[in-house]
Amino acid sequence: MTFRSTTILARSVLTAAVLTAALVPAAATATPDRSAAQPGGATRTTLTFTVDDCDGCEIQLANALQTRHTDVKPWSSRTKKVRDGQVRFTVATRKTWGLSVTVRAPWEGQTGYLTTVAWRYNGKLQGDPVTLEEAVTRKKASACWEGVRRPDVTVPLVVEEVEVDGVHGRVPGSIAFVPETQSWLHPMREVEDGVLGSQDVNICY
Repeated sequence: MTFRSTTILARSVLTAAVLTAALVPAAATATPDRSAAQPGGATRTTLTFTVDDCDGCEIQLANALQTRHTDVKPWSSRTKKVRDGQVRFTVATRKTWGLSVTVRAPWEGQTGYLTTVAWRYNGKLQGDPVTLEEAVTRKKASACWEGVRRPDVTVPLVVEEVEVDGVHGRVPGSIAFVPETQSWLHPMREVEDGVLGSQDVNICY
């Protein structure tokens, strides 16, 4: 497994989360209404995440979507562990709209935040490939997936060990992202060397 040196401050993660919450009301007026499924769309979706070299990693889903006509109603799944390179969740399809995914890897020290999957990095468009070498150079990322309306979806993830500034000094941490840029929602949060971390729910719009 590649080990790369990167730096992230837990304090800066908290600041980003606070700024995100402050920006939501102004941006929500321009958000399409996703509060109801389209006719003929799936009502439940099975999400399969595949990830190499991460057996034992704990994955959790969360949703806090802000639209023009609905208030934020935070939701989270139970935590599941990656087994044989994959983990599967079945959720209400509408929960995929504004979905964020957190990862806790067995090698992580006390980071002070939850590693969060980056669905898109700055400079990337939907469908663009993302390598680890590119990811660690990025300064902004979205934790929010636009979601799907299909009953079955497989999403490959990349999770790699990196070194970060934790609560009590430098500790092993993780970087997590999709190898192909996905459709995404705002906000684009600031990240350190591609590492996206969360201390609270990600409000998406």
